[in-house]
Amino acid sequence: MITKEEIQEILNKALSLVGAEQAELVLLGGESSLTGFANNYIHRNVKENNYSLNLRVAYGKKVGASSTNDFSTEGLRSLVEAAQNIAMLQKENENFVSFAKDEKSIDFAIEVDKEDVSPDFRAEYVKRIVDKSKEKGFIASGIFENARQHIAVKNSLGVEHYGEFTYATLKSVVMTDTSSGYSIETKVKAKDISLESVLDESIRIAENSRNPGTIEPGKYEVILTPYALSEFIGAMTYLSLNARAVEQGTSFLIGRLGEKIFPELISLYDDGLSDITIPLPFDFEGVPKKKVMFFERGVAKEVVYDTFYAYKANRQSTGHSLPQPNPYSPYPMNLIMEGGDSSKDDLIKNVKRGLYVQRFWYTNPMDPRNLLITGMTRDGLFLIEDGKITRPVKNMRFTESIINAFNNCLELSKESKIMYDGGSSITVPYARIKDFNFTSGTEF
Repeated sequence: MITKEEIQEILNKALSLVGAEQAELVLLGGESSLTGFANNYIHRNVKENNYSLNLRVAYGKKVGASSTNDFSTEGLRSLVEAAQNIAMLQKENENFVSFAKDEKSIDFAIEVDKEDVSPDFRAEYVKRIVDKSKEKGFIASGIFENARQHIAVKNSLGVEHYGEFTYATLKSVVMTDTSSGYSIETKVKAKDISLESVLDESIRIAENSRNPGTIEPGKYEVILTPYALSEFIGAMTYLSLNARAVEQGTSFLIGRLGEKIFPELISLYDDGLSDITIPLPFDFEGVPKKKVMFFERGVAKEVVYDTFYAYKANRQSTGHSLPQPNPYSPYPMNLIMEGGDSSKDDLIKNVKRGLYVQRFWYTNPMDPRNLLITGMTRDGLFLIEDGKITRPVKNMRFTESIINAFNNCLELSKESKIMYDGGSSITVPYARIKDFNFTSGTEF
């Protein structure tokens, strides 16, 4: 891994080579290790050191960008030349005003994992999952990954931030002849991952969902696990919870901020400094992240901004830029849904007749403005009768509006789980929702 001092030297050298009116540099990367297993065997053990340097330059309202992983003087010169040439070939962007301006310097290493996570450590976790699967006659696959990442932002307007963060993810997928079970856990520190929890959940779901029966499509009361609920919230994130979606007309929040949209138990926010997420206190433009409350006790409050959309709306950036240029920016990367007072078991006990949904997959928007989503269940679907899970059933396709589902939410659990993917995290509880619409069944 390269050091903080080496990173700063690379940024300073690159910035000194730029002759544009404005320049912005983002260096991101680090060390990641992964132990992968399939068919009850470890089939790969890899380690990677990889960094990239992104440069944006602006001449008036012409903006160009380029990237490199060659940090030699010649490589940096090529980076600068490419970005400048691209900028000069662009049409003027009338809405561009400026990159982020002088912010108080941030230097962070929040709750990083300082212990070495060895291949033997990861292999021992994997061995426990594989051995238990073999004992049952099942087949286990998955990954155990850990990473230490650096991020540094420096621009010609006084912004200069540096930080590092760590995360580890253990995922187990267990297959039988007629079923599958799934579990995943992500923590800042590898040794905080509960092997027993991941092992037990994936094998228990696989075992209990064998030989599923059929059930008629229709509206059911459901228990959604954090895996399933995070799929809904993830879709809402890019379709509605940002200034780009509001301006482009795809957000259901247009003209509704300040309005009570959901029941009081729905509170959803983004907080890059929270200890119940994977923290990152500034964005990829170097703007400190602000806590943004999307829904507070059911009332719509705010959406997130990056610098570009903040200038357009005469607002302040909330610190939610993705690496630029990016068609999905701004984007909340540390979403947290507040839980309730009930346990997961209490939620199940309160269902007279319904379904326990372990996961969704192949989820896609059908009507973005109304957050109508379709997808399928996966890795465990169970019938609940009189407050007890009674038998497994075959997967089903659903077509449901996230707006309707949140309005039909009856309870949230006090237990929550972090879902981490591609640098962003969603921390969510279990949810009990009535009248969830399943449109068709499957053969598996």
